[in-house]
Amino acid sequence: MAHSAVGGWRGALGVGAIAATLALTPCAAAQAGSSSPTSEAPSPRPTEDDAPKQAAFCGGVDLVRALQVSDPASFERFDSAARMVVNGAGLLWRVDAPGMQPSYLFGTMHSSEAFASSFDDLVLRALSRSKLVATELPGASTRRIANELRRLVGARSFRPQGGSLDALPDSARVAVESRLASIGISHAVASQLQPWFLALSLSRSNCSATAARSGAPQETADARIERLALEQGATVLGLETPAEQVDALASVPDEVALRMLKDAAERRVSPEDFESTITGLYSARRIGYLLAMRGQNWAGVLDGDGYADFISAFVGSFITRRNHAMAARATPILAQGGAFVAVGALHLPGEEGMVELIRRQGFAVSRIW
Repeated sequence: MAHSAVGGWRGALGVGAIAATLALTPCAAAQAGSSSPTSEAPSPRPTEDDAPKQAAFCGGVDLVRALQVSDPASFERFDSAARMVVNGAGLLWRVDAPGMQPSYLFGTMHSSEAFASSFDDLVLRALSRSKLVATELPGASTRRIANELRRLVGARSFRPQGGSLDALPDSARVAVESRLASIGISHAVASQLQPWFLALSLSRSNCSATAARSGAPQETADARIERLALEQGATVLGLETPAEQVDALASVPDEVALRMLKDAAERRVSPEDFESTITGLYSARRIGYLLAMRGQNWAGVLDGDGYADFISAFVGSFITRRNHAMAARATPILAQGGAFVAVGALHLPGEEGMVELIRRQGFAVSRIW
């Protein structure tokens, strides 16, 4: 998503707010969401003060907060599972090794909203001390990278053999086709687009789409980090290529994307709700909750099985795979000392998250904020 296309975009994948908001680069997600032939020390729990006003503006419901209020017993079970996620709390981590100047690992939200790009003083101080700054995809908001991502998504999303929705039951297929038509994707076009791309398209919230259409240039959190780094004379490095990001997105299995499409058509859980939920959790610095939004602890409560399955598949194919690649590339950068590595926040927690992967390389990694 180019800057002008991003606006206040915070998520592309319905559940996909989870993937795109915390892991997918703003540029990649916006282009993916708009390039079809027809489409244009952390708080122990989230509190009301953590939810930005944007959530109310977009009309979404914070699902975690709603569960906490409506069903305390179910929330306690979910909360217990979320607290078991390794490195599930915190956004800023210090990376140390003997004889090395401290380096830092920071989890971003790929957004231009103030809550994401107005960094805490601790983050700004860590950045100001760094001579090397690495982000997922430097220049993600530039026209050159945007055009490359558009080309890659166009090539990977095309399904020349057609029949993308044929595996759905008749009633579900009609509902999905109707929802796709409502956002400008006809049946004829939909049949020649990959299910992962259709799921991405259906999962964009009204808020995200409106912000993208506004065309107002806004600086995302990642772009601000790059700008500040360059202004202080730091070297800016990249951890991924556009092709790697699109390949990872396209690896989501058809059956999972189709189930997510079915749920999206039935409006069991809205994109606005997921955006509001993610916004609240990021503001509370409780990223571990997001990894707990799968399996019986979550789907059994909200009856969103397709979304839970989608998250599980997405974490496996789009997040974990990239965690290993980015951690391998970040390790020699961090080892030089005085480095600041910024990645989507969902890349940090879990046994296969970047905090743990970097720790396994012999670094001492401690939470700062």
